[in-house]
Amino acid sequence: METFEKVIDSSIAYLVGRTSRSIIKRLTKKFLDAGFDVSYEQWSILVHLYRKDGQTQQELSNIAVKDKAAITRLLNVLEKKNIVLRIPDRSDKRSKLVYLTNKAKEFKPDLIAVVEELLEEAEQQIPSEEMVQCKTTLNKIFSNFDRLNH
Repeated sequence: METFEKVIDSSIAYLVGRTSRSIIKRLTKKFLDAGFDVSYEQWSILVHLYRKDGQTQQELSNIAVKDKAAITRLLNVLEKKNIVLRIPDRSDKRSKLVYLTNKAKEFKPDLIAVVEELLEEAEQQIPSEEMVQCKTTLNKIFSNFDRLNH
């Protein structure tokens, strides 16, 4: 195989990137079709707040693997949509804690249903053993880069 093809067309980076863009496009469309004005990027923040409400922007930045500027922009939009609130941290006045609004808590089951539907679409005609192996491999690749990035 030519080096260019190996590096570009069949590399794990290209394949994961292409798949990621396809997932983002599909999920954003599914959210809109279901009546939710939530992008994939915004969903990526909501997921972490659904797991643990009241996190700092720095915690969200670390767990979502996004820089602080990107988190700030996402939170600004989510705040304008009345999906999150930023409240000063009592123990550290320089920091704000991010909380879900009641609106966000109310539509959580509906957003999760959309995501579950997307996952079913993604896993069509793929044996469960292959999905397990794929997830294991992707997690190992992430760990390799996560180790190098810290």
